Amino acid sequence: MDGGKRENTKPYLCAVKPTLWLVEDDSVWVELIRARYGEKYDFHHFPTVEAAVEAVQKGSTPRYILLDYHVGSTPGTVLLKALRKHESPDTPPYVIMLSGQEDIQTAADTFTYGAYDYVVKGDHVWERLKVAFRNIQRQEALAQETLELRLRIRRWQLLVAAILLLALIVILAVYLNLCPETRLWKWDPFGIGQRSPCVPSKPL
Repeated sequence: MDGGKRENTKPYLCAVKPTLWLVEDDSVWVELIRARYGEKYDFHHFPTVEAAVEAVQKGSTPRYILLDYHVGSTPGTVLLKALRKHESPDTPPYVIMLSGQEDIQTAADTFTYGAYDYVVKGDHVWERLKVAFRNIQRQEALAQETLELRLRIRRWQLLVAAILLLALIVILAVYLNLCPETRLWKWDPFGIGQRSPCVPSKPL
């Protein structure tokens, strides 16, 4: 008998990593963001907006996108517009804009095109990104809870409908068993022009 340690041969279920795109042409920022998020996410880097747009047009849509406001001479809003045309309405990607411009109007413009958040590249960029991802996780959790609540309500509605239908079937079965000679479609329960079932007509 082997006295050594026995290896655990049970297969491990690996959780699927959410996909994160980085659309950035600055090699320094690429390496910084890769070092911070490369292990946690299924990381893909696009050096140009055009490359990311092409991937979207081919049907590839990530869960999260870190998008530089300007990649070379192309504004990041070009990708936002492309996402609007090709994204799934049920699961649109969360786009966090990265920019060196701390300008309210610039941020507002990105929100108009569908960006989720706007983070300025500065001293507190990592803390702001942490907050942005945390807010996304909370929003996703809330959306999941809302979906589960809707499904629960739907199940109760179906259950109540099934009970009411069953009760109607039982009532009809009892009625037909007591009054087999009565035609159901001639019965007038409100007494408008028809006699009630199983009530003999009075002799003249």
